Amino acid sequence: MRLGAFNTIVENHSKFFLPEIYIISLGLFLLVGSVIVSNLKKYFYARFVGEMTVLSVLVILFTLLLVINNSLGGAVIFNSLFVVDGFSNSIKVFGLVTILSCLGVSSGFVVRTGVNSFEYLILILFSTFGLLCLISSFDLVSMYISLEVQSLAFYILANVRRSSAFSAEAGVKYFVLGAFSSAILLLGISFIYGSLGTTGFSSLSIFFIGFDFSSTAFGGGFSIANRIVAGIVLIFAGILFKLAAAPFHMWSPDVYEGSPLFITTLFSVVPKIGMLFIAIKLFYFVLYDCLAYWQFVGLFCCFFSLVVGSLKALQQSKIKRFLAYSSVGHVGFLLLSFSTGTLLGIQSLLVYLVIYTITMINVWAIVFSLQVKGRNFGQLRYINDLQGLSRVNPLLSYTLAINMFSMAGIPPLAGFFAKFYVLFAGLEADFSILVVIFALFSVVSAFYYIRFTKIVFFDESNVGFLYSTNFLHYFHSLLLSLSFLFILLFVLCPSPLFLWVPCITNI
Repeated sequence: MRLGAFNTIVENHSKFFLPEIYIISLGLFLLVGSVIVSNLKKYFYARFVGEMTVLSVLVILFTLLLVINNSLGGAVIFNSLFVVDGFSNSIKVFGLVTILSCLGVSSGFVVRTGVNSFEYLILILFSTFGLLCLISSFDLVSMYISLEVQSLAFYILANVRRSSAFSAEAGVKYFVLGAFSSAILLLGISFIYGSLGTTGFSSLSIFFIGFDFSSTAFGGGFSIANRIVAGIVLIFAGILFKLAAAPFHMWSPDVYEGSPLFITTLFSVVPKIGMLFIAIKLFYFVLYDCLAYWQFVGLFCCFFSLVVGSLKALQQSKIKRFLAYSSVGHVGFLLLSFSTGTLLGIQSLLVYLVIYTITMINVWAIVFSLQVKGRNFGQLRYINDLQGLSRVNPLLSYTLAINMFSMAGIPPLAGFFAKFYVLFAGLEADFSILVVIFALFSVVSAFYYIRFTKIVFFDESNVGFLYSTNFLHYFHSLLLSLSFLFILLFVLCPSPLFLWVPCITNI
């Protein structure tokens, strides 16, 4: 199975790489300029967080426009390190829109909590640059470097609230475990390079066509074959760690809980986009003929992720940790579709990823809309804090309930179609037993999602809510409304998404 034909090598690289050049150049310019201005006495050492937010959003927005207007496709640039094609451009557009949405839903929260650090916005620009490079990567080395650019920015973002011990703990854990996963990934790349002498996706894809791992034609027989298999498994393990798939999920709950709320929103959706896309490109374009070796790892992790995510989410009392384990369970569905080894599986993965991302944006928008009386930063932390919400704001309560029904996969909401498409792809790949297990655990997950409805509508309130439309920024309100309408009305017009996915995967 091959996705796309990348055989056009060009010389004028800069115009193909213009969005990435633009965002990193403006990011560095804003970094230097903001540091200079914030240290001027005549401006009273102001931090200019509001102005930097507007500028950062504009930079990402103009980068999005550059990607949309880039009609060039199928070009391999920078000595085959990066590729520009319609598939990667479509994912870039989706990633940039997701980042803009995360900034939109958190903007009001950042203002009212008095965040006095503009550096986190610069780091978001750098992580966006890493995401764009990761999506365009066409070599194991460029993939690793792009991933590290994104990851290093995320390590610092987890610790952006330096006065908080929880944030410092989250940053250290994320850094240590992230460095460990990067070492695993780099070790796998070194095994591949040491055995084959190349790291380019195009060269590797040619090598692995019909490759017999029992062959002795490469001067080492089983020793070389074993190193190649070990390299493939290690690379897959490094990617699974970044996705927070079980049993590589141990960092996720602690980092979600310790990071500032507006950073957790990014962590929940943005890394998954880049990692899943590079996994599709690597394992379907390059290593598809090694399906038997990486498919088993994917199936084991998807089953383990579903079990761990479902059972651990039942025990959680904090919203962030609950959403972290819920995310692990959703990664199980994503890996099931990924491990089918079919084009339908990839299409179901992209459909699930889009619906999951929009659903999570809606969840975080609801969380940002509430403030608990008498608590530091007014942050909503515990699930029981939602008690009596229906009597304070019925509209927001129904929005939350419908969102949870969608995440549980209850028809006719968007989440049902996402799970149905994944299970259908699993049936086509003859994973009948695994599909039955996933359906049964969906019933388990429905219990803890519906528990939110009980708490919101039937439990007595133990805390006071301060809810006002002043808490909702305009873009926050708009994103909350649009994401809710998508979840609720997707059944009326699912065609655009179901037609867009085959279109971008068949180029």
